[in-house]
Amino acid sequence: MIKPLRSSSPTIGHWALVILLLLGSLPTALLHAAQPPASEPARWWKGNLHTHSFWSDGDDFPESILDYYKTNDYHFVALSDHNVMQTGQRWLTVTNGARKIAFEKYLQRFGEKWVELRPLQTVTMARLKRLDEFDKLFNERGRFLVIPAEEITARYKLQPIHINASNLRDELKPQNGSNVVDVIQRNLDAIREQSRHTGQPILPHINHPNFGWAITAEELMQVRGETFFEVYNGHPSVHNEGDEHHASMERMWDISLAFRLSQLKLGLLFGLAVDDSHHYHNYARTNSNPGRGWVMVRSSRLDAASLITAMEAGDFYATSGVRLKDVRRTERELAVEIETEPGVSYRTEFIGTLKGFDPTSRPGTRATNSIYAVTRLYTEQIGAVLAVADGPRASYKMAGDELYVRAKVTSTKPKLNAFGTNETEVAWTQPVVNSTK
Repeated sequence: MIKPLRSSSPTIGHWALVILLLLGSLPTALLHAAQPPASEPARWWKGNLHTHSFWSDGDDFPESILDYYKTNDYHFVALSDHNVMQTGQRWLTVTNGARKIAFEKYLQRFGEKWVELRPLQTVTMARLKRLDEFDKLFNERGRFLVIPAEEITARYKLQPIHINASNLRDELKPQNGSNVVDVIQRNLDAIREQSRHTGQPILPHINHPNFGWAITAEELMQVRGETFFEVYNGHPSVHNEGDEHHASMERMWDISLAFRLSQLKLGLLFGLAVDDSHHYHNYARTNSNPGRGWVMVRSSRLDAASLITAMEAGDFYATSGVRLKDVRRTERELAVEIETEPGVSYRTEFIGTLKGFDPTSRPGTRATNSIYAVTRLYTEQIGAVLAVADGPRASYKMAGDELYVRAKVTSTKPKLNAFGTNETEVAWTQPVVNSTK
């Protein structure tokens, strides 16, 4: 590629370029390279923002995990191990069973020149490569991006409070607090402070509220400075659908949106789908395998800043398999166009809450001997189905009385390697606020 001149003095390269232009013999590729790049159009990028490796409680090496995602057409992955970033020196003792299987695959895939063993040991010990070492194997401009991250793993009493921070620069220690909301808020504030101090964009999101029945909708709705939470998580222990005593993740989403927008004035809450992958060798309903949930982000560039900017604007959707060609979100309309598959049917529900909804509620019931709080029971005016459409295209025009509207696209295609019963592929768009008068 011809480099731009950095001084006003003509150089040999400059005169060579002039002569070639005059003779009309400049190769087309060089001519294009000499021109300023055109603005790149926005496109969809596929990514997972919740991933675990041997650096915490995953069962594989980071390189093997990233190799899976890149091979399976993902564009970005955040490696989010518990309370650690992949820095410093750490050795893995290779025992029998799962670790041995992982090590043998690792050695076969990356070779003896890459794999580093600790000498003079009676058992095999392999060094876990640092992020600044292995990301060079995978980062590819416009093709794949490794995003540094951490799952900040705190708790309040017995309740696990986990928050992911994607594009984090420095490891953060979990913060304690006086209640669930206080723990969440303190950790979010620490993430925001690092972003402010470093100037680096960081995307925090609240993980699996129903894991350990840790977070209620009333607690989720109060958090300030947070825009993202997991509406779908691929771990079999996170209770996406709730149970007879606990609200589902979607129900919690609608309750939180209704009160954040109408009374608390805290803004929108966007929903993510993630893998929360831990197990990469044995695929089963009882394991947290990769490939179950992801986000599709619309951006012109594949870099952390561009992806975060797009997500903060709500220009993404969450999915467990359904692909969308287009999502149009305006103050007056929400529309989707589905990337259909032969033999698969699609139904789009437009879900929202109207202004002036009934905010009253009553206590939910706890399971026998349960110590955990449960989300209160609210009227069905919250999160009502406002319209339904079948087929590859669907749109909803605002009537003027909606607080927000979001779309859920459900297909008849069975979910591959599902952990839920009778689970089919779904996509969730981000809510739109009605600003019409």
